[in-house]
Amino acid sequence: MSALDNFARSQADTPICPRGAINEYKRTLTKDGEPLPVIKSLKIIRSLVVNFGVMVISVFFVANGGDPTIIGALALLILGAYNGLEISDYLTLLNAVQEVQEQTERED
Repeated sequence: MSALDNFARSQADTPICPRGAINEYKRTLTKDGEPLPVIKSLKIIRSLVVNFGVMVISVFFVANGGDPTIIGALALLILGAYNGLEISDYLTLLNAVQEVQEQTERED
């Protein structure tokens, strides 16, 4: 197991990785048959679009006379909060994948 897997496992049933979200991902991975690479790809694309959008809007406001200190601070706060949520969502997905893998190994 990698360090990220160990960290994801340690965060199970915490506010970072709530059990309900883990169970939802497990349902998606097992019943809907949504492959893991597709889910990960969609998360990465969503993250890139949001991050790029926040940066473009921030640069637009600064270029049009906005205070760079305030706009820069707000942009960093927004990016930090959003990416923190993305990391917790990704850890939840990793946790669900580990649980599904363990479940299939027990069934085999």
